[in-house]
Amino acid sequence: MKEKWIMIFIIILCLFLISCKKNIVIPDNTDPHNHEIDDIDPKDNDPEDVDPNENTQDDEVYEYEMCYANYVDSDYLYSQVRMFVKDAEIPVYNCKVNFAHTWNPDAPQRMNNGVAIIGLNGTVKLRLELVFNPNDRCVIRPLEKNITPKIDNEKRIIEFVISEAGQYTIELSNDRTIHLFVNQLNQYFEYKDIENIIYFGPGVHNKSNSEHINSSNMINLSSNTIVFIDYGAIVEAGFIANNKENITIVGNGIVSGAPFSRSASTNSKLIPYEFNYCKNLKFYGISTLDPAGWCYNLYFCENVELDNIKIISSRSNGDGVSIQSCKHVKCTNSFVRSWDDSLVVKNYPQWSNRSLEGTTQDILFDNCIIWTDLAQSMEVGYETVGEVMEDITFSNITVLHNFHIAPISIHNANNAHLKNVTVKNIIVEDAKMGKGDGHNILIEITAEFSSTWSNGHKVTSLGSVDGVLIENVKVYNATNPEISIRGSIDSRSEYDDSIHYVSNVTIKDLYINGQKITSDYNNLEIVYAQNVSIE
Repeated sequence: MKEKWIMIFIIILCLFLISCKKNIVIPDNTDPHNHEIDDIDPKDNDPEDVDPNENTQDDEVYEYEMCYANYVDSDYLYSQVRMFVKDAEIPVYNCKVNFAHTWNPDAPQRMNNGVAIIGLNGTVKLRLELVFNPNDRCVIRPLEKNITPKIDNEKRIIEFVISEAGQYTIELSNDRTIHLFVNQLNQYFEYKDIENIIYFGPGVHNKSNSEHINSSNMINLSSNTIVFIDYGAIVEAGFIANNKENITIVGNGIVSGAPFSRSASTNSKLIPYEFNYCKNLKFYGISTLDPAGWCYNLYFCENVELDNIKIISSRSNGDGVSIQSCKHVKCTNSFVRSWDDSLVVKNYPQWSNRSLEGTTQDILFDNCIIWTDLAQSMEVGYETVGEVMEDITFSNITVLHNFHIAPISIHNANNAHLKNVTVKNIIVEDAKMGKGDGHNILIEITAEFSSTWSNGHKVTSLGSVDGVLIENVKVYNATNPEISIRGSIDSRSEYDDSIHYVSNVTIKDLYINGQKITSDYNNLEIVYAQNVSIE
């Protein structure tokens, strides 16, 4: 009899384990409470509650494991959309974005959008329940992922399937987007087992409750430091290090600039990541929402890795990743939505001694997704103080939207001899340049004085641009954009009307709206340029 009961117990246990293969895995350190969404916008149609228990799943079965924060402070929740996997709710964070395409020092036209962050292994069906009628409007990008949503307008439900890690945007209307950040399951968890790390677990962390955050809302980092920010953690602070090395900031949580003021008029700001004269830096996985100024400010640093970082900015000077006078930097597998330049490389002098000018070498942006509401997606310059700027690559980049000015731009406004810039394997899904106070330009390569930028940090002679390869670029939804390649005569009296050329430029396999561009393109400008080839 005893053996019989043991056998029955084993059979029941096996059946339970088999059924768990499709269950959601939630980290042990998350709060088990579910949140309720309220504060429905009264302007929305049909504001009646959506039944969160109604399951519209079809008969398809997906094998998956997931992890995510199961509880988020209600102050950080987005009120317009709820996200589910079966009956389990995934929190949608609130995040400010900016649809204005004219710069303003105070960025007054910001609005709320959503962000969801999960870890995934396998294929999962996600369900959005809306407080408004989607009216058959839902586009999921990148388009090359071929994700087709199923829309039920009457029930205000949208379903879609995700089968791989990456960053996605679920665009429901012109002003409502859910940014979905899908990490590999348990990615970075090995860092949690390391002793002597700074750990931020689920919950909101700020100077009122964290010993690591000082009265200026900053975390000063020493050499040989690891910071782990877990699912569900929201850190209301910035990180700063000067002349340090071997620093890692890693995890699947959030760094938030939402509590901090930003005005370009008063220069109020809080930079989330400010690293000066540092070596061996690693930034993995973190989502940074609503930074109060630039996001990643890397200045005279060496050997830097940024991987799977996510940025959404909406304030004045809201640059994404800004690399200044740095060497050996790689930014890969990342997402940037910015209200200024998204990915930018510059040369600056040293502020303490401006006779010491910057050097930029070996910079790589690869496999990144960009959404640029204002300014440029991939930018070199304008500030280029220092003769050495070389070996800069943007590759395998998808630009979801570019609304303002050129997605591809190289601006040498100072004394750099800018060499060997490569831009290849680029998709611009929605090239709507020219909105606001922008202009309809796709590619701009210049070596010329700028009254706005050339004298901002140090007065120098002009340099040159030599060696640019732009290859395999596909552009959609564009309206006859300009391609401009311009050297110049420096007419300032102290520089003797010298000519500064743009030389050795190859544009190969460029398609605009499916049409291959050749040298007879009707909106092409070439001035003081040598050896320009459009193949």
